[in-house]
Amino acid sequence: MPKTIFSVTQINRYVKKSLDSDVLLSGLFVEGEISNYNLHSSGHMYFTLKDAASAIPAVMFRSHTADLSFSPKNGNKVVAFGRVSLYEKTGQYQLYAEFLQPSGIGGLQLAFVQLKEKLEAQGLFSQERKRPIPRYPKCVAVVTSPTGAAVRDIITTIREINRAVQILVVPAIVQGETAASDLVRAINEVNEHAQADTIILGRGGGSIEDLWAFNEEKLARAIAASKIPIISAVGHETDFTIADFVADYRAATPTAAAQIAVYDQAYELENLQDLQAALCRGLSANINARTQQIKTSLADLSRAANERIAREKTKLTHTNELLEKVSPYTVFKRGYALVQGEKAVITSTKNLAVGQNIYIRFADGTASAEITSIMQAT
Repeated sequence: MPKTIFSVTQINRYVKKSLDSDVLLSGLFVEGEISNYNLHSSGHMYFTLKDAASAIPAVMFRSHTADLSFSPKNGNKVVAFGRVSLYEKTGQYQLYAEFLQPSGIGGLQLAFVQLKEKLEAQGLFSQERKRPIPRYPKCVAVVTSPTGAAVRDIITTIREINRAVQILVVPAIVQGETAASDLVRAINEVNEHAQADTIILGRGGGSIEDLWAFNEEKLARAIAASKIPIISAVGHETDFTIADFVADYRAATPTAAAQIAVYDQAYELENLQDLQAALCRGLSANINARTQQIKTSLADLSRAANERIAREKTKLTHTNELLEKVSPYTVFKRGYALVQGEKAVITSTKNLAVGQNIYIRFADGTASAEITSIMQAT
């Protein structure tokens, strides 16, 4: 009976087909410790997963390594999701990993610390990069689950503090594998529409697994790239996420975020009333002071004017007395008279001629005369 001879390629393809068609091996989670880790220049990642009794080679292609939340290292205990298949070129079966995360809460904490150190080194946590939260916003966008307690707390608090501010709720998934991508989408939408002055990003409390979306690098970079200031309000006061460190302001709770995002109308009105009262008091005091200054100035001017008038009156009286002494009318009163010709005063007989008409001015009037004779003094 003839025997069928198979080529190596045929055997490998048969085995590969068998592995690929196995439902269990087509999508499974594998837990183990990383060894022989190698990040190739192509971006592909090669490693071995091992436990106490066995090992399996694994590969993660660049299209999946870009979504890693931590930096794998030899000795890390991880959980990988993927499929088992055969690499025909070497005839070696291996795990083709599509997803990789640290195993357990300790692993998540490791991923958190690694990403925090990475982003901090790149300056994403720097205070110089962060922007102040607008003091008087017209619109606040709330990126969170539309059905959670957080959105109700935020809306209620803002309405109690300030009814004039518009609230724009942008629904987003806040937990699960797709949450980080959906939160990034919501932040980008708010920036594209450019209606909001401030963004509140958050959710209620939960375990580290529940809050993990807010520790994703893609979300951290979306927060840093936002043109609109972001307040992070994730979980309770004791919860800290990467989003808290990157955001422009970290609020302890969603309620606290609402209090930070808007101004208190009643408080501002009271301040305005106090300012108005202080302004009125200041104006009144200023007017009173100015009025007193004017009164004092008027009194000084009046006193100075009276003194000046008195001095001028004294000077005028003295001048009148002098004029009175030198006035010809004073002389006239003592019996003297003034002789005038047609054009000028006659002061000498040499200026007279017989038959000339002259005018003699007395204290009480003037008389005309004709010269009949002239006698000169000897």
